[in-house]
Amino acid sequence: MPNKKVTATLITLASLVAAPTVSLASASGYQYWGGFTANIGGQSVGIPAGQLHHAINGKGTRINWQGANFGSAANICDSSMRFTYGYGKRRINGNIHRGCSRVGQWKYKINANVPKGDACAELWAKRWRVLVAKQCHYVH
Repeated sequence: MPNKKVTATLITLASLVAAPTVSLASASGYQYWGGFTANIGGQSVGIPAGQLHHAINGKGTRINWQGANFGSAANICDSSMRFTYGYGKRRINGNIHRGCSRVGQWKYKINANVPKGDACAELWAKRWRVLVAKQCHYVH
């Protein structure tokens, strides 16, 4: 017969392992744009002109932070990032990176509840005049 103290300790440890914990949800994704298709060994391979990476951190409709960056084969001038939530019900415009560059990065602390639906990062050029790419996740 096992010792009662050992049994009690094992039950306590098992309950700690099985206890529900608060977890954070995060998502990360890429969206490619433009480019061309090359035939390599009989296989068509897409070569993108650039990529937008979008990461979001939070739980449910609570967003802690959100960030996005891009890399492009050609310069993007006066680039900016817009974060939208709930199919466009709410949006946050990032700052404009003046000048031309092949890379850019934005990251913001949101620390707020956002509407259910999509949570997107939109890469814009020419001071909000040209939408280059958009990458989304679903928030529920």
